[in-house]
Amino acid sequence: MMIGSKIKGAVSELGDRHVQQMLLLPFTLPFSVRNFVCERPSFGEVKAELQQALETREQRFLDLVRNCVYSVPESPYKKLLDHAGCELGDIASALDKSGLEGTLKQLARAGVYLTPAEYKGRQDVKRGRLSFRAHAGDFTPPRQFGATSGVIKSSGSTGRPSANVTSFAWWRVEALAIASFLDAHNLYTSRVAAYEPILGSMAAGIRFATIAARLGIPVDRCFVRPTPANNWLESLYFRLTTYEIALAARWFGPGFAWPELISAEHIDRIVRWIEKSRKEGRATCIRSVASNAVRIARAANEIGASLEGCTFISSGEPTTPAKRRAIESAGGAVAVVWGYVPIGTIAFGCAKPAYDDEMHLSRHSMALIEHPESIDDTSGEALHPLLFTTLYPSAAQLEINVSNGDQAILSERNCGCPMHEAGLTQHVHNVGSFEKLTSEGMAFSIDEIYELLETELPNRFGGDIGDYQLVEEEANDAKNYLTLLVNPGIGPIDDVALLKFLTAALASGSRNKRFMARVWQEAGTLRVRRQAPIASSRGKVLPLRMTAKSSN
Repeated sequence: MMIGSKIKGAVSELGDRHVQQMLLLPFTLPFSVRNFVCERPSFGEVKAELQQALETREQRFLDLVRNCVYSVPESPYKKLLDHAGCELGDIASALDKSGLEGTLKQLARAGVYLTPAEYKGRQDVKRGRLSFRAHAGDFTPPRQFGATSGVIKSSGSTGRPSANVTSFAWWRVEALAIASFLDAHNLYTSRVAAYEPILGSMAAGIRFATIAARLGIPVDRCFVRPTPANNWLESLYFRLTTYEIALAARWFGPGFAWPELISAEHIDRIVRWIEKSRKEGRATCIRSVASNAVRIARAANEIGASLEGCTFISSGEPTTPAKRRAIESAGGAVAVVWGYVPIGTIAFGCAKPAYDDEMHLSRHSMALIEHPESIDDTSGEALHPLLFTTLYPSAAQLEINVSNGDQAILSERNCGCPMHEAGLTQHVHNVGSFEKLTSEGMAFSIDEIYELLETELPNRFGGDIGDYQLVEEEANDAKNYLTLLVNPGIGPIDDVALLKFLTAALASGSRNKRFMARVWQEAGTLRVRRQAPIASSRGKVLPLRMTAKSSN
């Protein structure tokens, strides 16, 4: 009876709406992985498919809005298009005259776009007299476009956590750009590994490794790190699906290593594998978040080893110049990628970059423009948010001019690398977020933190609005911190109690927030410093400040 009640309690935390999909996944996942990795297209076939996809962008977008927007009266995009007085014929005409990006810019100017808060259902969508509230299910495209591959969960940091069923049909689309990326960086013949949490198909590294297996590349090692879980059932579920992916890819693919648990204290085992591979004349590449790549580099320096011949495919947080220097100091190389939940990886590092984080956008599957209207970021500076549009109905979510809280510089140039030659000509660099705090591969929305910093902390520990500021910064050792600045004028405060209260507040509200807060707590990401909050160039003292450089 007690065991039954524990199971019921654990299942209830998964969210009623998606329990059925998550419970069915372990039974269908092995067959889906088998079908996915068995195809194994040649590089020539993948290159030809990518070229065809690039040539049909406009037509696929038109088909997408016809089948998934105009034929769905309750679609938020249909409401916005109707309010803008835009019919399907108008979109077809605009595509002929202005191309896809030009059409999307015209739609954005007419009010056809969604902010992060509108997209997540935290705020009403308001355009003139039009007003409505969107819900997560409104953006789910028809599911007949591919077999289920996993339930991808958003962090829940921007509202109620949402789960989205991604598909192997979408992974197949993503594989087209990954193949070009691996070719550009000469990684096709490297020994491939991943270092990720045990999160099944949610983990970007496991996803990358499965796609590599589809491309005929054996996965030599699958390093997994301990991950805090909200309950025993969640831990069991993610372990099961991780091992299922590995087992199916191992049996039916070109080779897939069994998951190997590696704690932070034993990360030198990864360094030894890199050294062993180099002595055997084999280069290596590891898919991991930037913070873990730095930890591996630091471990190599501590034991006097070299990471020569190893390329880290880094994402999850900005690969800053300090992080890049830390990795390169140990002999390693970095190739950055960029993505977001629930869509996946959308840009891949240029092989001949003009900037540290310059990447090629997966323009066969996505369209990306800057919002025509500017907003103020957390430093008080004006910026133009990026607006994302998916071009396949197999994507986890249908997005048309959706802001995810990221900003970047877009450009077009002939870099001369194989990805440009393959048709991925749009470049992006200086990627950052004005809406999320990012560390350890975890992203936390900033909007709900304002109440904590401006009301809850002053009420509990003293002070007033402007006396507390949470700063995202990077120390000289390339480690990311979220530092709570406390105005010294407040007087004596128990820093331990303050940090405990901050951690508990960040963890409240959802199971995914608890997960992120635990990851940050274990990594020592959160800290307190007595210092007056930092003003912006305009003299504003805002509760949050992104990406500063720390001296300690």
